[in-house]
Amino acid sequence: MKLETKVQVAKTSLSILVYVVVLFLLGVVVLVVCAGLQINPFRETTTSFLLALFTGLIGVAAILVLLNVATNISLIADARIAQLQVEPRPGILKKWVVMFACAATALVGLVCVGTYLSKERYLQVVGQQVNEVVRDNRPSFEEMAHLLVSGKPADFKRIAEIHNYLATRRPDLSQLTVIYSGKISDKVVLYKDTGSYYYDPAVERDPKTYYTCTPKMDCDYLTRFFSGENVAILRKYTIRDDRFYFYVPVTTSDSRFVLLFERWNSYGKIGS
Repeated sequence: MKLETKVQVAKTSLSILVYVVVLFLLGVVVLVVCAGLQINPFRETTTSFLLALFTGLIGVAAILVLLNVATNISLIADARIAQLQVEPRPGILKKWVVMFACAATALVGLVCVGTYLSKERYLQVVGQQVNEVVRDNRPSFEEMAHLLVSGKPADFKRIAEIHNYLATRRPDLSQLTVIYSGKISDKVVLYKDTGSYYYDPAVERDPKTYYTCTPKMDCDYLTRFFSGENVAILRKYTIRDDRFYFYVPVTTSDSRFVLLFERWNSYGKIGS
């Protein structure tokens, strides 16, 4: 191989290696942001593609390193360093640092914007599903409220049946919990019904299960509602587990309770 060809191969492989390393580092920035915040703004197909691309860049970088090392060793053996007269252009390193910083900032912004758009999209989707369930099942709410007031073990079997019926009105609505209140020593306590109550007349047990509210999320809301205040639907989103909560207050002539709809968002909005 001629000296000129070796020099061209060395320069080309080094240039491509720099671009590959930059892309790899940008991918690391995205992975660190997603892993650190425990978010994923990409959909399933896009996620698989990005992981495959990230793995491929590692392989390409390894091949380019070997090629560049081999050609440079050959150049050192064939010619003196002084005769090559290779001098880096002034300011090139600063330029690369600035370009990398700008690209990394753009990618971080893309991840954050994608996460926000994903959250808003799923809030709208889940909100529409919740509204359909609430709008079309008012008679079931009236019956459930009447049964909750009676508090008899046999009635909780019917409550569980109504609960499961409501949960299946929208198959893609993942989880429904009914939150209602009671009193112990004149203090308001919260109970929940998850639709899994099993009634056995031969076994006497308390059918009520306590509900533990979460401070700064639903405790204040539930306290105000069960104290008699009129409250609107409460929408909450937790970024850590990408989970959506819809608290729907229901007031009937007999009592009041809250329908808690929950849903997880597995993938985001960006990509296919």
